Amino acid sequence: MSTDVQTKKEAYKRGEEQGRADALAGKPYADPPRDGTRGTQDQYANGYDWGYEQGRAQKLDLVVWQEGGVEDAPGGLGTTINICVRTPNWSETVDAGEREHVFTAPTGFRWNGTVGAQYKRIDQTTGGGLPPVRATVSDDGRTLTFTYHVHLNTGSDDKDCIVYTCGLEAVDGAGAGRRTDGVARVGTAPPAKLKAEVIEDED
Repeated sequence: MSTDVQTKKEAYKRGEEQGRADALAGKPYADPPRDGTRGTQDQYANGYDWGYEQGRAQKLDLVVWQEGGVEDAPGGLGTTINICVRTPNWSETVDAGEREHVFTAPTGFRWNGTVGAQYKRIDQTTGGGLPPVRATVSDDGRTLTFTYHVHLNTGSDDKDCIVYTCGLEAVDGAGAGRRTDGVARVGTAPPAKLKAEVIEDED
């Protein structure tokens, strides 16, 4: 590799690192100067642009929420809870990479370890074909953990929001009543409250 090519690659890398650092620190876009010669100055600016966009995607807070109500009786058939993830205005393009997901079940409930993922569009149509979710459950059953690639609005197949459908069941001996102390955490996004109701077994 010639010295000139190596120098341009190093300039691009420096720009990329600086752009990402600026975005993650919340600094405004610096708009590095270009001279149009495709030399090191242009390469640095191109790298900065790419790094800044990647940093913005990393920093962008996602919105997490529970869809609908959930109830189950101890010894019952179990239920599912839908945990949804979208961008703040629904339409931003985000590829946040692999993000850790930590879901804590409400008191009186435990996860059964099953998790399905699909995209759900604003018009209520859904898109599947996503990689399987490989989740682990804590010994007490209350904490569900997995890592998953979060991307939204990067093409026609990942529009609007991701929905994780998680198997949940009331534990034996849980008293009837509504519980609101569950938590869903996805990467750096603000956590969402998870709610479920323990009902009496009609049998």
